[in-house]
Amino acid sequence: MTTAVIMIGPETTTVSITDADPDGDTPSAYVIPRGMQFLHRAHITADPPLPENLTNAIGDMMDHLDDAARELPALGDVDTVIVTGPAAMAIAAVEIGSAIRNGDVVLGRDAVEDVFRTLATETAEQRRHNPGLPSDLVDVIPAGCCAVVAVLRSLQLGSITVPG
Repeated sequence: MTTAVIMIGPETTTVSITDADPDGDTPSAYVIPRGMQFLHRAHITADPPLPENLTNAIGDMMDHLDDAARELPALGDVDTVIVTGPAAMAIAAVEIGSAIRNGDVVLGRDAVEDVFRTLATETAEQRRHNPGLPSDLVDVIPAGCCAVVAVLRSLQLGSITVPG
């Protein structure tokens, strides 16, 4: 079984593949120079974000995920994708209405897209009232949503796993 772990951090995103190449001939990790804070600074210019802000942030991340797929050929054949970091945790928490407490959360693409639509169309003041959304992410979560949506769209996934 091959698993991809995608850690969306503030400034970078690391894509790691487990069991990709037992001989070690191909790389098992790739660092994307984009993270939630980076995408926010680079693309989000309004509150709530403008549609073009969101489109540009998603496209930026997808372009870099395409680079990751070229560098990590096994990325196209993974069985499971685990997405970690504050953005993924916040999306899962908003979806379930509270912080993740008991185990992993599997989020279908529709659920992620629904949370994205909700958080990306609200002002920061409105987002603040979403159960489960950490207060320190209220301003930057639209960019975090863009990063997670880009992962799902770029890798054509039906779901992701967010570790609890």
